[in-house]
Amino acid sequence: MNNSIGWNSTVDSELRRPLALLTFSGLLAWMLLGSVLVLAETDEPRVQLEIAVDPRLPPLTSHEWAKALTTAGVQDVRVRMARPDDAPKVQQISSDPLPVYRVLAIVNAQNELVVPGGRFSIRQIEMFRQWLNDLRQQGPPESRPKQVAFGLNIVQFEQVRHDMSRPVAFSTKGRPRNELVENLVASLSNTSVFDPDARKRLGQDPFDEELQGLAVGTVLAYLLRYDGLAMVPQASVNGIRYQIMIGHAKLAAWPVGWPPEGSETTAVPKLLETLSVNIQSVSVKEVLQSVSERLSLPYLLDHPALARFGMELDKTTVNIPQTKTTYSQIIKRSLFQGRLKGEVRCDDAGKPFLWITTLKPIDEM
Repeated sequence: MNNSIGWNSTVDSELRRPLALLTFSGLLAWMLLGSVLVLAETDEPRVQLEIAVDPRLPPLTSHEWAKALTTAGVQDVRVRMARPDDAPKVQQISSDPLPVYRVLAIVNAQNELVVPGGRFSIRQIEMFRQWLNDLRQQGPPESRPKQVAFGLNIVQFEQVRHDMSRPVAFSTKGRPRNELVENLVASLSNTSVFDPDARKRLGQDPFDEELQGLAVGTVLAYLLRYDGLAMVPQASVNGIRYQIMIGHAKLAAWPVGWPPEGSETTAVPKLLETLSVNIQSVSVKEVLQSVSERLSLPYLLDHPALARFGMELDKTTVNIPQTKTTYSQIIKRSLFQGRLKGEVRCDDAGKPFLWITTLKPIDEM
């Protein structure tokens, strides 16, 4: 799409007076904003913003944009009248020690601020600020690799997956959850940052499950979810970091495992093995433990969901009359009787496990 703006350079005499006012208001905006260049933080690239306003707009448009940007805290701005050959662009004018980007943004005839890869109304200044932040952290839009998840490009995402895929090298059973989380975080290559209230929510009671051998990322996400927390990988100009925060339903956080690449039975072929069973008044927990041992298939519990609905696996019984069936059917029938459901997931290293949650989902996570 051609973002350049064209108009007749010959201005009718009726328009000259408004344009003179526009020139004055543009000059005033320049005096207010352009003459004071505020340096950005030293740890991120600097952006110099030049805004060219279509002269067909009302004379006070320049002042309105200048005021809106100033109020929003956008710095290092110059406002002027647009020329016929102006087009939105980003130029890197320096890279020592960090890049300096010069942005030419056009306020078009529809009073929209147009930049490469985006356009914003004057009511969307916060969205434009995010565009500027993305520019500082990721460079110009046309030079960025395609993002795949969490705002990461494919190279960054694979770096995170590799970091998360190492197996937990120590026993987890009987140790305080907060201690386990701190040890797992310390084992990662990239920096982890806790939100102010997140670390306070980590439980100190002993953890009753053995997760040694599962991937670090999966175990960390599992432990954080236990206390209503979540981890979000983030990319910045300084590299990748892991933000640990309070979780909520709309948060795209690192998951407790991933769907298998093929079917569940491809990931765990023994699910299709047949056997004769006669299960009478046996707890769901005992059934899961028995199947887990037979299949060498660990299982993880969605503790927030179980707690929400008051479910205790050792107090819910299963009855399956004598029959010949598969492990897959035993799991499904046992969980259904306990108002639960399960699915095969794979940890960050590709090792399968069984994820157990409630039939009715919870809203918070």
